[in-house]
Amino acid sequence: MSQENVEIVRSGFLDPGPLTDAAHVSPEAEFDFTDVYPDQPLLRGTEEMRRFRDGGLWGQSIHFEPESYFDVDEERVLLFVRATSTGQVSGAPVESRVAHEFTIRDGLIEKDERIR
Repeated sequence: MSQENVEIVRSGFLDPGPLTDAAHVSPEAEFDFTDVYPDQPLLRGTEEMRRFRDGGLWGQSIHFEPESYFDVDEERVLLFVRATSTGQVSGAPVESRVAHEFTIRDGLIEKDERIR
């Protein structure tokens, strides 16, 4: 079952974009990035995730590049991601490497928590 969950998370990062495809994400999914962005509210559902990705905190649209997937247990997958963007004012490139812990239930991503 856990390898299936890895594939669900992997497919969630294909087009149309990271975690915005309702086929892979529960309508009630929570995206909790508050550990990294304390002022960012908890995001719910694919529309809020799409707005976050397209109007990112760093500036222009954020691009996520998955690097490594690990099955943790029957419900969780750990993913290391390289996130890049360009500053709105400076135009400077911004890069960060972060980890995400996904919870999968009934074949859908229920929760994504960005962790340090």
